[in-house]
Amino acid sequence: MTLGKGFVIYVALLVVQMMLLLLTVKFDWFPGVTLPFTYIGCGFLLNRLVLRGLIEWHPVYDTLQNVSSEKLGMLLVWPFRYPALFFQLLVHRHL
Repeated sequence: MTLGKGFVIYVALLVVQMMLLLLTVKFDWFPGVTLPFTYIGCGFLLNRLVLRGLIEWHPVYDTLQNVSSEKLGMLLVWPFRYPALFFQLLVHRHL
């Protein structure tokens, strides 16, 4: 996966999450309980599609603790960690 495709997927999922937040705030009939599930679902999709396609784990550092802590961190705070990842990869690939 390219960095551009990963960024487009990230932005699309972020827009979906923001639209669901606006629907929850604006309309009483829209269930607010869907927000945590879609948040975790978006993080899961990003981990499966984007993180797997962009990151190749080094065999020496490919331990259970390293990989699981990174993936759980990306899953739980994906709106903040993925832009940092994209910036780091952009700098690494172009400088």
